[in-house]
Amino acid sequence: MALLTAMEANAKTAKDQSAVSAIQHLPPYTKSGANFCAFAHKANDKEARDFLEAGGNIAVVFAVKKDAPLPCKFWGFPVIDGDKSDLRFNDPKGVVVGVRSKGKAKKTDSSKPCWMYCLDESGRGVFDNVQEARQRRAALFLKDRPAYKVQLVKEIRALVRKAKREGKRAAVRLNGTSDLRWERIFPELFGMFPDVQFYDYTKVPGRVTPKNYSLTFSLQFVRSGEES
Repeated sequence: MALLTAMEANAKTAKDQSAVSAIQHLPPYTKSGANFCAFAHKANDKEARDFLEAGGNIAVVFAVKKDAPLPCKFWGFPVIDGDKSDLRFNDPKGVVVGVRSKGKAKKTDSSKPCWMYCLDESGRGVFDNVQEARQRRAALFLKDRPAYKVQLVKEIRALVRKAKREGKRAAVRLNGTSDLRWERIFPELFGMFPDVQFYDYTKVPGRVTPKNYSLTFSLQFVRSGEES
């Protein structure tokens, strides 16, 4: 059983070939019974502003149609197009990463928290075999953490070898549809792979991560396409 999905098999990660990347998807609470996104129901405007003003980047979902332009600014900060690449660690500092609403987010009341329009069923997530694979990953993570860690290390090593063959950097996103604090769950992972760039979106405030683990803070709720 594979834990990571190769970049070629994911529409978002496949867009940027500058790194050899992989992403992990775990099922949401509504399907697994495990809360992999502890802050997916709380407003976090203050935390997002603080993160942005401290020099970090935040991600904002805008209620605009596919290929429609994003606002130029949000909260007075420049907006970049986050749909062009998933490799958030390449973004300049102090920007808002704008992404267009997709899947359930286009049909859900924008005042609802993100767990109600989770991207779990976007893209290939609509297929039963994909959902079953995510459930198997969750079961391994919850019931046999040592075996899970062994498998994850094995797959990252293979990714590093592939990146070296192609003369590129290896990048891993552990939270494709989750928001786990990997710096606490598996802190030794980042030292084992100092040349791998780990990255994630997060709604968890106050996280302190290793240098090779880049976080983009995710603002709760879908926003209008108007400049704010």
